[in-house]
Amino acid sequence: MPGGGMKFGRISFFLGTLLVVGLARLAPLRAADDAIFIDPSDPGLIRKTVIPFASEIVLRASDLPTHSEAHPNVAFGEQRFSFISLSPDGSYLAFSVDGSLSDWSGVYDLGKKDLHQVALSFDAQALAPAWAADGRRVAFEEEDSVGRRYLQVYDLEKRESCGLDYRSAKNKYLNLLNPWWSETGDKVYFQVEVNNRYRRSMGLKPLAAPARIGEANVQCQELVLRSVEKFMAEVPAGNIPREALATLLKGPL
Repeated sequence: MPGGGMKFGRISFFLGTLLVVGLARLAPLRAADDAIFIDPSDPGLIRKTVIPFASEIVLRASDLPTHSEAHPNVAFGEQRFSFISLSPDGSYLAFSVDGSLSDWSGVYDLGKKDLHQVALSFDAQALAPAWAADGRRVAFEEEDSVGRRYLQVYDLEKRESCGLDYRSAKNKYLNLLNPWWSETGDKVYFQVEVNNRYRRSMGLKPLAAPARIGEANVQCQELVLRSVEKFMAEVPAGNIPREALATLLKGPL
């Protein structure tokens, strides 16, 4: 699995089961990741353990940019860190920020102390990041104000991002959530489900449709949807996280 993730203070319901957002990414961190954490008493700080029971500050929310680079008129407001995930080689920290005005996601170079804004969430919540095994790309999950989920994929070398957004696909209102990566880092996988909560809000009848597994390349193209059975038959065994598999319903969408 890619580097572990950490969150502060958010949980969500997924397919009737109460799970921490992000599934396996938010499981207890590996030993190599334990050194980086959001301060539980002050989510405006990210700390690094230097010796047992002692830590130093890595990044302060007060030092973050106050406005979006892409949209200079958009301010973030009061900020705190909500999710972090260390890259597999320990060089970069992907993080999501809970802003009182707008959420956003970024990547921080721990060596150069250089920060890059990745995605502005506008009226959405920036959720957990998931690293590719080679550390070259990271996927961020977002949830808009009416509970619809979509993804952003960021390429560190190119400093470019692309979006996977099926919120209005064929009037089905699909959620794309809980991303993970292929072993080679050239494909991103994710769970796909119909957002019946949003359908009801639009006066549409809910659809009794089991979730499926989606696949896309690093340019957010060549989208493929499979049933769980077909995915497991066509993709190398063991790639799907057990926690995700346990919640997926089988059958055609």
